[in-house]
Parts: sequence; structure tokens; C-alpha cells
Amino acid sequence: MPIRFYLKGASLVLLAALGFSLQPIFAREVYADGANALGLVWLRFLVPSLLLLLLLPGKTRRLRPGPGLLGMINGVASLCYFIALQQVTVSLTVMLLSLFPLLVFMQAWARRQESLTGGRVLALAGALAGVYFTLDGDFAGSWVGILFGFGAALFYSAYLVGAPRWMPAGDALGSSAWTLIGAALVFSVPAVLGYAELPQSVRGWSAVLALGIVSTFIPFLLLIKGIGMLQRQFDVAIFSTLEPVASVFWAWLLLHETLSENSLLGGVLVLGAALLMIWSQSRPQPVPSGV
Repeated sequence: MPIRFYLKGASLVLLAALGFSLQPIFAREVYADGANALGLVWLRFLVPSLLLLLLLPGKTRRLRPGPGLLGMINGVASLCYFIALQQVTVSLTVMLLSLFPLLVFMQAWARRQESLTGGRVLALAGALAGVYFTLDGDFAGSWVGILFGFGAALFYSAYLVGAPRWMPAGDALGSSAWTLIGAALVFSVPAVLGYAELPQSVRGWSAVLALGIVSTFIPFLLLIKGIGMLQRQFDVAIFSTLEPVASVFWAWLLLHETLSENSLLGGVLVLGAALLMIWSQSRPQPVPSGV
């Protein structure tokens, strides 16, 4: 793959991670206006998918089963994540979710799509260490929460693995819409049954729109385009670890929260892992064993 083409795909995935990382900023406003976790996640996927179907019917209304199924898988990952947050600390939940690059690499290696090189192992270790240092170090909770946290990583890794096959690179807009629809369907049943609490004012609904467009639809579109260009799940997973690190940065910049030395170190490690992946791409690639 030409390095310029690779850099464009990597840039799209990194920009997607930055967009996803703004979720806590908008979510704080939605929670403050009376919504609960179920209501927030349901609206996060439902609002942009409905807007896309209404505003761009010709490009999004055709049924796309593959992206829809992947959206449901991603929705289950989100559901596991929020259940884990109720059982264990935020740090442990994020750390468990951040195991998804390891799971992606393991399946790619087992299928002989990735080779076990020193660069990939170092990039994986750097990304995981970076996420660890970014967190506050409070890793407590129940085994049930740990299982749900690991389940979130497992389902999200399945989403990344299936995306190159089931999301055509030339149909990023339609794939994004049906990914969001699939995820919204996962939460629609409990929401319709009355378990979702929604925002109560214009301010809360404005935050929902920002969450749905800025931190959901646009990042999904960028991610799907980037996945289509890279066609390498492990590389996408490594670049995606920028999200939790960037969330800490946004909290410091916009909410004036403390930015610790450990957080800075974590950011350096994650960016170093991304640069290592880019550097390794510019070098001759080893052929996986058995091919």
C-alpha cells in the first residue's frame, strides 16, 4: 500500500477517535438535563440515523444488512460498557474496553492476516500502557462488571473485524446510517418499555444533537472511510486508542479539569504507538507465516 494512501486512512481514523472523544463533554450536559444512561445512548444513535434517513433518503434508505448487523454488534458493545460502569470503576471499565486492539490482533494472527513482529507488539504495548497511564488508577469492582467490561471489548473488536468485509469503502454514508440504525435498534426495546429517561429542556436536546452529529455520525463516517482505505483491523484498533487519551485532553481544555503528568505520559505513549505503526508501514512488510 502506498504510504500516502496509508497516511490518509490513518488520519481519518485518528480524526474519528478525536470526534468520539468528545462524547463525555456532551454527555455531561445531557445527564445534567435529566437523561439517564439508557436514554443518552439510545438518542445518541437514534437521532443521527433518523436525520440521515430524512435528509438524505436517496443515499441511505436502501437496506444494508451488513452495516446494520455491525451496528447492532457495536450497540451491544455500548450496552456492555454502560452495564460495566455500574459495577466497576470508570478506570477499570475503560481499561477493559481498551483491550480491543489485543483481541483484534489475536484473531488476525490466528487467521494469518498479521505477523507477530516486534513493531506490532511494541505498538500494542505502548497503546495499552498509554491508556493505563491516562486513567486515575482506581481499578476496583465486581467480577460481573469485569465480565461486562471484557464483553464490551470483545464485541467492539468484532465490529472492527467485520467492518472491512461488510462496509463497502464506496458507500461510507449509507453504511454509517445503517450502522447507527442497527445500534439504535438494540436500545429501542428497553427505551420503548419506559426505561429511558430523556432530556427535559432545549439545552439538553441541543447537547443530544451535538452528541449525535459531532461525536457519533461524523466520527462513524470518518472511521468507516478510514477502515475502507486501510483494510487492516489491527492498525485501526491502535489508532483508535487515541480516544480515551483525547477525552482527558478535552476535559482539561474545555472543563478545566486537572491534567496530570501521568496523563501526559499516556498521551505520548499512544501517539508513539500510532507513529510506530506509520513508520512500520513505510518499511518493507514481512509476509505472514503459512501464506
